[in-house]
Order: sequence, then C-alpha cells, then structure tokens
Amino acid sequence: MGVALVAVVLAASGAHAARLNSLTARSAIILDATTGDVLWERDAGRPLPPASTTKIMTAILALESHRLDDSFTVSRSASQVVPSKINLRPGQQMRLRNLLYAVLLNSANDAAHVVAEGLAGSIDQFAARMTARAHQLGADTATFQNPHGLTEPGHLASARDLAVIFRHGLRLPLFREMLETRSVSVPVESPRLQWVSLRSHNRLLTGY
Repeated sequence: MGVALVAVVLAASGAHAARLNSLTARSAIILDATTGDVLWERDAGRPLPPASTTKIMTAILALESHRLDDSFTVSRSASQVVPSKINLRPGQQMRLRNLLYAVLLNSANDAAHVVAEGLAGSIDQFAARMTARAHQLGADTATFQNPHGLTEPGHLASARDLAVIFRHGLRLPLFREMLETRSVSVPVESPRLQWVSLRSHNRLLTGY
C-alpha cells in the first residue's frame, strides 16, 4: 500500500508540479505513510486551526485506552455541542466503540465530547492528554483545547503534526477498519434501546 502510494504521488509530482504549486492551502504536506519520508511540502510546520482533523487524535486516545466496551453517559454539555452531531440526549449511554464510529464516520462533535469526558473526566484534562500524546508521537507543535476541533484560542496543529498523528493512527487496525466502513447502525442505551444510522462522509470509499 505504501509503495503504491509513493508511486502515485511521485508520478503526480513529476507530471503535475504546477498543480501542486497552485494549491491555495496555506500549509500542506505529502509523505510516504510507510517510511514517513516527506515527498512535498509547503510551510508544513506552521500551526493552524486543525478543525475536525482533531478527531483523529481523539480516536487514537480512545483506541489506546483499551476501554472500547465501556459505556459512557451523555452529559448536558455534550448534548449541547454544535453543529455536527448525532443528537445525543443527556442521560443516554453509548459504548466507547460505538462513539468512535460516530466520531470517525459522522464527525459527531457531541460523541467526541462524550469520549473526552468519559475517558478523562473533563474536556480540559482530555485535551491535555491529547497534547501530551501528540508530542510523544513527534507532533511537536500541536496543542489541543478540545476533542472535536471547534475553533478555540490555542487549538492549533501544523500539517506536519497532522500527518504524523494520522500515520500513527493507520498502524492501529481498528482505526483503519472504522475508516473503511461506509455505513453502520449503532445502539444508544436509554430507557429503551435505540439505534443510530451512521454513514461515512469519505467519498473516496465509493469512487475516485
């Protein structure tokens, strides 16, 4: 997979260098997922708001917690997070594994909030764990303030940081499995069992 990726990227960089140079992104990077070698970059070390790519770090901490079968309760603050959400209500419960499907497939901010509170007790404590783990992985300029990526002062990561974090995520089998899932229904525990249908926003799963 890594070799194929390098071949495609090298062909593109040779035949379409002008297209890379015309990118409007302030910061960008292309690297080999297997070796970590940087193939092309533009101001890749510049910290910028990472938006929903923040959830990759959230998912990594959840997967490395070994608590995937634990159920976490939805708090009022989690239910009020906007705008991307699966409309969780206070008092409902979901297993961490199912919350991760909501985080990675639907980019659900409310689910990410529940993950953070369930694993660390508070958003601040979870954000501190995110930053510490990112630095351990080599994402040295990343600083997280929340688990979902909504704009907040000091919530920053560079393109290089995000590439390093995502490359680590790809080494976790369940992370890859979840990202390859097109759709799934997961249970929400409340006075009665309910089911939530999730569908991936990744259009590369249905065609390129």
